[in-house]
Amino acid sequence: MDIQKIINLTEKYKDLSADRIALSQHIGDTSDERRAVAIQASLRSKLKRKLPSWFEAQVYIPSQLNLEQASSEPTALHKRRFVQKEDILLDLTGGMGVDFWALSSVAQRSIYTEQNEELANATEYNLGKLCKERNIELIHADSMLLLEDLLTMYGPTLIYVDPARREGQKGDKRVYALEDCTPSLQELILRIRALQDKAMHTRILAKVSPMLDITHTLRTIDAIKGIHCIALRGEVKEILLEIYPNSNICEKERLQNTMLTAYNIDSLGKELSFSGTLQEEQTAQSNFTSSLGTFLYEPFGSLLKLGLYNLISERLSVNKLHPNSQLYTNTELIEDFPGRKFRILEIIPYESKIIKRIKSQVPRAQITCRNFPLSAEALRKKLKIEDSNEATIVATTLYDGSLVIILCEVLP
Repeated sequence: MDIQKIINLTEKYKDLSADRIALSQHIGDTSDERRAVAIQASLRSKLKRKLPSWFEAQVYIPSQLNLEQASSEPTALHKRRFVQKEDILLDLTGGMGVDFWALSSVAQRSIYTEQNEELANATEYNLGKLCKERNIELIHADSMLLLEDLLTMYGPTLIYVDPARREGQKGDKRVYALEDCTPSLQELILRIRALQDKAMHTRILAKVSPMLDITHTLRTIDAIKGIHCIALRGEVKEILLEIYPNSNICEKERLQNTMLTAYNIDSLGKELSFSGTLQEEQTAQSNFTSSLGTFLYEPFGSLLKLGLYNLISERLSVNKLHPNSQLYTNTELIEDFPGRKFRILEIIPYESKIIKRIKSQVPRAQITCRNFPLSAEALRKKLKIEDSNEATIVATTLYDGSLVIILCEVLP
């Protein structure tokens, strides 16, 4: 298929909906061309939100699934911190090339591999627009079949891999355990070790599912040096594993001293981070209280995923409301708290006679429930209030076991 022709047709008919394009017999010379143009039209708004630089470059997207599985622009650019300017980068699972595009902007030389011909062709076209001045090479092949040849020929110092987390012929069954993903990280590590001096200084950066169990991962990968959890606007998007294949760290050392780092990238691209080890978390002391201060804090999803709950309380001098709530309070605002910040306006006991007045006081609000017997949607129905960001309600359990509704003001 002529990709440039598809892009030209997409631009020509940009004012038509995807459905109109799909039904218009005069667009394109074949049904495949018409279908490809319709796909571009249907994905324009999502592409603009997820990858604005790619949208501006008028790239080609083979399918909706390809765009869904690709990293967003902020999370892709975040990964550049793991690349050194003298690195030779080898991407074993190139895909649509978004992470490769970001990583290759730092490395002195970069090699992309992808076994799917349609994706490889699309990426060749797209990176031709996006990486004109870079030292890159694109290879259409199964990287694991050629692994030893690739390692020997290029001598990569950094390998990037995003193991496939879907199985089945249609790719519609998700898997989350490392053992079920392809390529296998364990196999990759062993094959790199087998090359000895030829790959002595090779490191791996692996993107894995945000559903991954952190402790299980530390037990499974014996060469892991760091785990990084990335959230975008509070929502966990991906986990990155830093792996040094030629190091062999004992399980106890990994479980105690592997550095865990949580990041959040806000809508303006600003990043906040918080780091610690499981040993530090186990020895940290949380301060509990049933008396709320002036401010309430809810950690970002990436921090909750890593489970550094006690460390937050100890390091930032905030009091925890309950062992299972993961909410914190104090009397002096922490501007750079790694999470959402609220000013507490009122604390209402969760009692039938009292909560009836909330509807008249707050007819519309967003609701968060933490360690509370009702879900946010069930509480909304009970309070009979509409969904809105005009106000904020946090429902939770305090240290003494009492249930409360906290009316809050969201702070920037």
